[in-house]
Amino acid sequence: MRDIYMGANNDRKNKMTSKSDKSSTSKLKEKKSESMSVKDNIDRRRKKRISRKKKKEMRRKKIIASVIAVLAVITLIILIFNSIFVYNGKIANNIYIQGVNVSGMSRDDAIEELNKKFKVDNITFSYGEKKYTVKSEAVDLKYNIEDVVNEAYDYTREGSYYTDLYRYFSLNNKTLKKEISVVYNEGKMRDEIEKIAKGIDKEPVDATISIDGSIKTTKSSDGRKVNIDDTIMLLKKSIDNKKKETIPLKVEELKAEVQTSDVEKIDTVLGEYKTSFESSNEQRSYNVKKSAGVTDKILLMPGETFSYNSLTGKTNFENGYQEAPVIVNGELKPSAGGGVCQTSSTIFNAAMYAGMDIVSVTNHSSTLTYVPKGRDATVNDSGLDFKFKNDYENPVYLRNYIEGKTLRTVIYGAKSDKKNIEIKVEETDEDKNDGKISFKTYRIYKDSNGKEIKREYISGGEYKPIKK
Repeated sequence: MRDIYMGANNDRKNKMTSKSDKSSTSKLKEKKSESMSVKDNIDRRRKKRISRKKKKEMRRKKIIASVIAVLAVITLIILIFNSIFVYNGKIANNIYIQGVNVSGMSRDDAIEELNKKFKVDNITFSYGEKKYTVKSEAVDLKYNIEDVVNEAYDYTREGSYYTDLYRYFSLNNKTLKKEISVVYNEGKMRDEIEKIAKGIDKEPVDATISIDGSIKTTKSSDGRKVNIDDTIMLLKKSIDNKKKETIPLKVEELKAEVQTSDVEKIDTVLGEYKTSFESSNEQRSYNVKKSAGVTDKILLMPGETFSYNSLTGKTNFENGYQEAPVIVNGELKPSAGGGVCQTSSTIFNAAMYAGMDIVSVTNHSSTLTYVPKGRDATVNDSGLDFKFKNDYENPVYLRNYIEGKTLRTVIYGAKSDKKNIEIKVEETDEDKNDGKISFKTYRIYKDSNGKEIKREYISGGEYKPIKK
């Protein structure tokens, strides 16, 4: 019974389990069905999205392709336009060079055309009736045709594309005119003119005078010189005006500084003075003669100044002067150039009598034997110089004559400049204590009757006794 009961219970349990399993299976199936339905919906939506994206992508690609196609067509049109009209290897429309229409020409054609029309000639210069030719090839003379053609060609090619395009179209309403010019090597041109100038240039020659017993003169002659800078300026002006003409050489006249008329005015003695160097030793006599020689035959033009030191140079051994006694600080000492002050003092006195303007004079520290007190002119290499100036309107001529042991200085000039002059030296009494002597030197101008007209102070100072 128990077994039957147990079996019956198991059957019930099995039936219940079977029902439960069926119910679970059914639910699973339902859930699975629902799950599959959701998944299908998701897949369908995803597929729709993908489909829309693909369609958009396709439309975008079509648009891009269309734009590219349009741009390609436009680019092709521009390239064709540029190659036919703008960048076609030819000069743009309405461009003229020196009046020649070069529109539509290649660079080579334009250069050839202009070279036919414009040819450089040799350059011709003239002076007086003579002409001088400079060959064009000698100075690299030519028209700058190639440069100007390149400028015309590049007018629609040298900027940005838009600038080039603007210039190209603007030439439909305007004309571009360009001028050519002549170019040459200025250095070579100057050399050629200098060669011509060598046959024209002439140095002026001064008139001369010589007086040895009688007055003799030579005539002056003026010179000339080609002004190369001014000539080149005339050449440039002619070239800029594109004139084929003969260029006159600019020649300047060079006046002789001493004209014939100047020396011919010298006809009389204005003043003279002489000193003796009889007691001088051989070396001192040599120095007197040497200094007299280098200060001889001096023509002094109006306004010019005579400088003794500039003519003698340094009176040292190097310049050929010999050793002889000189006064240094009141003492007699041997030194090179002893005796040259006798020459300067002799000239000083002649200059005073000739009416020269005494510019610079200094007396010695002690009195001398060859000139009176107050009428000496000391010089040295340390800067003491004797100078006088010709204030007349006519030249004067200075001569030094050595006559035995005598030095005579004569200043010649025009009769109209001759003056009646007396030299006066005022002395104070010798100081009994130190032996100093003070003095003042005057030049007195007199009229033809000997009456004083003017008194002029020349110099002053003092002398000290020579130390023994």
